[in-house]
Amino acid sequence: MFDNDDDMQILTQTDWFGAREPKFQNDLMTCAVVRTFDPGETLYHHGDPANGIHAVLDGSVQITAPADDGQEFVVHREGAGFWIGDLALFAEAQRLVSVMTTQQTRTLFFPSSRVERMVQENPEYVRDFYALTRENMKTALRIMANLAVTGSEKRLVLRLLHLDEGASKSDGWIIVSQDELAAMVAVSQPTLHRNLHRLSDLGLVELGYGRLRLIDRRKLIASCQS
Repeated sequence: MFDNDDDMQILTQTDWFGAREPKFQNDLMTCAVVRTFDPGETLYHHGDPANGIHAVLDGSVQITAPADDGQEFVVHREGAGFWIGDLALFAEAQRLVSVMTTQQTRTLFFPSSRVERMVQENPEYVRDFYALTRENMKTALRIMANLAVTGSEKRLVLRLLHLDEGASKSDGWIIVSQDELAAMVAVSQPTLHRNLHRLSDLGLVELGYGRLRLIDRRKLIASCQS
């Protein structure tokens, strides 16, 4: 069920949707369909035809992308307020990534037929959707830039700070396995284990089974600046 007041508050707090004009926001919401997913369900697969855009209302999703050898790797996690699906939709192309839930998740789904009709009636809205694509490209470039940082612990801290921005709306826990986290920061399991436990011993993170939580963001940020 779409809780208009609470859900709209989540969406309007995001950089992209919150910056749009009220008319665009209202017109887009008339296209919305509420969808719920159990943990481990797929919103769409790499290679699927584009069928619409998702906005995460609560829960969390992980994004995987295929490497040249065909294996898919987790590249990012996001929570409430995350929008995805625009790139393939407006390019009229196949999906470049797969998106799967990591917990019980509710999204607003905007079917391609409704979005296309909305843009046909309001051609100026193309700029608004292009702004969404730019926002997601900014996230992708941030991930790539952080991966280029030398020093495995610094790369780990930067990735944790980024992941925490999405997890902070769901009690602060980042739901991610150590296997997935090691792949995200391009380190071996032993190196990741050593770095995580060092951060834990310093009181900067709290470790749990398949999840972790940041204890002191300020000190974590300072550790990257030293």
